[in-house]
Formats: sequence, structure tokens, C-alpha cells
Amino acid sequence: MPESSVQPGQLCCVTVSKWWYRVVIHRVINDQEVEVFYPDYGNLEIVRKSWLRFLKWCYLKLPAQAIPCSLAWVKPVEDTWSNAATLLFKKLCVSKLLVGIVDEYVNGILHLFLCDTSTEEDVYFHCVLRDGGCADICGENIPSQGFKELNPSALYVQPSGKQENAELVEPDL
Repeated sequence: MPESSVQPGQLCCVTVSKWWYRVVIHRVINDQEVEVFYPDYGNLEIVRKSWLRFLKWCYLKLPAQAIPCSLAWVKPVEDTWSNAATLLFKKLCVSKLLVGIVDEYVNGILHLFLCDTSTEEDVYFHCVLRDGGCADICGENIPSQGFKELNPSALYVQPSGKQENAELVEPDL
């Protein structure tokens, strides 16, 4: 891709281990690297600019597959999630098939309970976070402070059919 096209918000693709993935350039790190958001998976990664390619038109029109989500009925003990809470959450998710129980879908955010059913007794994430002193149960769905800034999918993934006619979703900062 020409340097003039390597800008935040640009939808393109990147090759990783011989596979091609749709990405949105989230930010330019330096003259060699960019941070990209995978709209079909919901994660961020730093990649080399030289790995970027323009995306075929037919793939530009496809809606993103990742959905912005938040755990239902929990909030951080402090104003923001602690490193301990983040590490505990990641530990609960690693290499497991989880059951998601939808509580509600509000303002483009899916609020759900996550449960690990792989053990004899079901493990609900909100209870583990509470019992670990990392979260308070609040009985309502309140997106975390800074959710939009910290969650790139909230910037690039539009709910409903809005993305169908969009060539590129511009960041709403």
C-alpha cells in the first residue's frame, strides 16, 4: 500500500502465516509498523506496514463479524478495570469454549454473562471477578468508563445493517 493510504480508519488486509485477514488501521506506530484492528475477530495487533494490502471491493462491503460486548451486571471496583481484573478475565477465557448468556443489546453493545461449563460446576465470570475482589455486582449494564476509546470495535463495527452500504467506517472520536 502506498504510504499515503496508511492512515487510521483505512480498511485493508494483512497476511499472517499465509492467511489473509481484514483489518482496519487503528494507529500508526512508526515508519515500519501499524496497530491494526481485526473487525472479524475483535483484537488488536501490531504488524509491519509492508504486510498491508488493499482489500478487494467485494470484501469491503461485508459487515464486521466481531460484536462489541461487555460483561453483564458488573463494574470495576475502582473507576477503571485493574490489571488484576484484566489478567483474571484473560485467564478465565484462555483456550476454552464458553457459554454466553445474553442479557440485553443496548446502543450497539451486547451485554452478556459468560460461563465456563467445562468443569463439574459452572463457573460464572461475574462471580469469579466479584469473589476475587476485582468487580462489584451492580444489577445493571453500565459500559466501563472509556469503553469506546479502549474498544476499537466500538469505533469500527456498526450495529444493524448500517455497514452494508459503507466502504469504510470512519472513527467517531
